[in-house]
Amino acid sequence: MLGLMLALPLQAEWAFADFEAVSGAPQEKLFPHLESAGRGNLAASGEHLVVVWEDNRDGSPQVYAALRRQDRPGFAVPLRLSAGKEAYEPVVIGLGQGRFLAAFEQDGKVVARVFSATATGALITMDDAASAQITLATSNGRIHAAWGRRDGRFLRLVSAPLSVDGMKVRAGSAHAVDLSPAQDEQLYASLAATNKGYAIAWEDRRAGHTRLLTAVSRDGKEWSAPQPLNEIPHGGSAAELGLGRGPGVTRVSLAGDGDAVVAAVWMDKRDFLSGYDIYAGVSTDNGSSFGPNEKAQDAFAAEKPQWHPAVAITPHGVVAAWDDPRDDTPDIWLSTRHGEKDWSDDFTLPGASGPGHQDNPALLWHDGRLHLAWVHKGEDGAQVRYAQGEWD
Repeated sequence: MLGLMLALPLQAEWAFADFEAVSGAPQEKLFPHLESAGRGNLAASGEHLVVVWEDNRDGSPQVYAALRRQDRPGFAVPLRLSAGKEAYEPVVIGLGQGRFLAAFEQDGKVVARVFSATATGALITMDDAASAQITLATSNGRIHAAWGRRDGRFLRLVSAPLSVDGMKVRAGSAHAVDLSPAQDEQLYASLAATNKGYAIAWEDRRAGHTRLLTAVSRDGKEWSAPQPLNEIPHGGSAAELGLGRGPGVTRVSLAGDGDAVVAAVWMDKRDFLSGYDIYAGVSTDNGSSFGPNEKAQDAFAAEKPQWHPAVAITPHGVVAAWDDPRDDTPDIWLSTRHGEKDWSDDFTLPGASGPGHQDNPALLWHDGRLHLAWVHKGEDGAQVRYAQGEWD
C-alpha cells in the first residue's frame, strides 16, 4: 500500500493510508450524511469497495454510491441510487462478483436495488406501509433485512429474507421481531448475521425511557424474547435525581464475525453530567447474551460527549469508532479491544482530525484491512472521506 502513515498518537497499532475523497471535491452548501441504522455505509464485493450516503447535491436529499477498486486508490464519480422526491439513511452489503445491494428510505417507504460498477438494477419497494430505518445483514449466501414499519403512532420492527437473482432483488414476507402489541417506538435497529442465524438490537421506548434490546433468530421469522443490552446503573443516576426516567441510550450498532461473535456499541448517558459515552458489549454465543457493558473510550474524553459510534470485528480485536470534540473541534477517534474488556488508548488519523469538523464514522473489516468512512466539513465545504488501515 502506498503512502502509509502511522495513525496518531504513535501508540496506536493501526497504520492508515492517506484519506481519499469519496463524494468529490468539497462543496459549499453540500450536506452529506452517514446516518444509517447500524451505520452500514461500507461494503466490499469482488474487486470493488463502495460507500453509500445521502446529500443534497441535486437540490433535495438523495442517496449516492461511490465505488473504488480495492487494489488502487480513487473513487469513481458518485452514482445516484434513489429516484424519488427525497431519500435518506442508506445501507449497503456486498453480494459477490462486484454486485452490491443498497436499501434506504425513499418518500416514506423502504426500498432496495442491486447495483455494480457497470449496471443498476430496478428499484423495488420493500414495504407498502410507511416505513423507515432499514438495516441489512448477509452471510454464507443468506440476506436479511429489518426495518421500522408504521403501526398506528409508532414504528414497529419487522424483518424479512431477501433473494437476489442477477440484478434483481425480491423481498419475502415480513414478520414482527417482537410479537407484543405496539406500545411505543422501536427505532434504529442494527442487524448482524451469525453462524446460527441473526442477531438484532434496537432502541425501545415502551418502558417510558429508551432502552436497548436484543433478540436472535435462526430464520428471521421467529425471534427470541427481547433481552436488555444496556445496564441501568444505581446510585447518582439522572433518574434518581429527578432528571429523567432512565440513563439515556441511543444508536446501537452491531458487527458480526460471521461465526459466533457479535459486538455492539452505543451512546450511553449513564454519566449524565458529561453527555454521552461510548459503551460496548461482546457476545460469543451468536448474540444470545452479551457480557458486562464496557466503556470503549479512554479517560481523556471523560469531560466531552461522544457521538455516532460504529464497530467492526477484526482478528486483532473489536474496533470502535466515534467522533468527539476533545481537541476543541469534532474529530474521529478509534479504540481497539484486546482480549477481554481491555480497550486501547484512543487514537485518530490524519485527515480525520485537526481543522474542520469530522464526524459520522462507518467501519468495515474486509480482506485484511480496516476500512473507515466519515464526513468532513471545512472552510472549503463538505465531503465524504475514506481511509484504509492495516495492523502495524
